[in-house]
Amino acid sequence: MRRQLFKFLNVLSSYPVLILLGLSVCGILYFGSGSRSVEFEWQNVLSQSIQLKQEQQRLDAELKGLGQSDAHRRSQLFQRQFIRENELATELFRREFLSVFESQGWVLRSVKLGERLAAPANQDASIAIRFRSVEVEVVATAEKVSPINGEPFLPFRSVDRIADYLWRKPPTKEIKSLGIARNETDYKLEAVFFYPLASDPILPEELSE
Repeated sequence: MRRQLFKFLNVLSSYPVLILLGLSVCGILYFGSGSRSVEFEWQNVLSQSIQLKQEQQRLDAELKGLGQSDAHRRSQLFQRQFIRENELATELFRREFLSVFESQGWVLRSVKLGERLAAPANQDASIAIRFRSVEVEVVATAEKVSPINGEPFLPFRSVDRIADYLWRKPPTKEIKSLGIARNETDYKLEAVFFYPLASDPILPEELSE
């Protein structure tokens, strides 16, 4: 038994075995250092991805803020075509409608300001853009035979011409409701115009150039 043990120790103490053991230890150390470098590289990539994600979130927040400010600026520019609060006078609307209605054969009977409407307030008051509006009610009549040329009066064609003319002129407006009634002698037109009101400070002309 001792002889076999001595032989085994002699084999282990031989140079080839020692060299093989040394190479094995070096291989283990080499592969271990390689895996550690891979781990360090993975941690570096992970930290960079976290930094990039944080930077993306910051840029997204900046873009959202820029979009909101740009939308607010666009609304201010667009509101140049809206009617202002100090321009709401029945006589001003009457003068605007009188000539165009009479040119199409209508006799303007009444013009009056109707209900003022406002959009509900947004919860975030810092970015809320509230649009308000006013309604203008118009009543006009026209004879069945046009006094201008003596031909049969065409109410829908005349209303189309009136709308085409009014749409080309500021301020911005829209027809909310329109009704035409006919009796034995004439036509009666009842229309409600919808006017958006300028609610925010309007940018001056030089800032938009």
